[in-house]
Amino acid sequence: MIKELATVLSQESIAAGIYSLVLKVSFAEDVIPGQFVSLYSRDASRLLPRPISICESSPEEGTIRLVYRIAGAGTSEFSKLIAGEKIEVLGPLGNGFPVKEYAESRVLLVGGGIGIPPLLSCARKLTDKTFAVGYRSETYLLADLESEATVHVATEDGSLGTPGNVLDAIKADGVKADVIFSCGPKPMLRALKA
Repeated sequence: MIKELATVLSQESIAAGIYSLVLKVSFAEDVIPGQFVSLYSRDASRLLPRPISICESSPEEGTIRLVYRIAGAGTSEFSKLIAGEKIEVLGPLGNGFPVKEYAESRVLLVGGGIGIPPLLSCARKLTDKTFAVGYRSETYLLADLESEATVHVATEDGSLGTPGNVLDAIKADGVKADVIFSCGPKPMLRALKA
């Protein structure tokens, strides 16, 4: 784990309230799929850093990509960062997913909302994988996910894929797997466990 000033390489809005931020960091080669970083606000009134999952890392380029949702003043501040600016970051943090142990297994990657981004780096380390992802309405990262595996989509408003939640898509499409890696809202995780 390293605390450093990272350089913003790019930032773009990829859906309503959802941003993709690419940072130049010294620890990109140490990232395990499923880990996160803590970003520090420049505003002294916000003492605690904001945890944001790592969508993907590039050891060759020394970069990490974060995909996050604006959820308050801290993440709103981050959404205004532009290329060339610096931000204090601590990472990588967390245990990540046991991708090495299951690299040859049939793995279902289940994500809901902002829990979808860290599954992209997981997919790149697995041989036999399928995505099942759920959105409220507007989708993001679909092209990235589809470049890695088959993607089963659910939207709560029925605008794409199976109407309902990600479990509805798994059932409707008859998706099978030996192992499930998941990231998303607690109700989704509890339902998967049941």
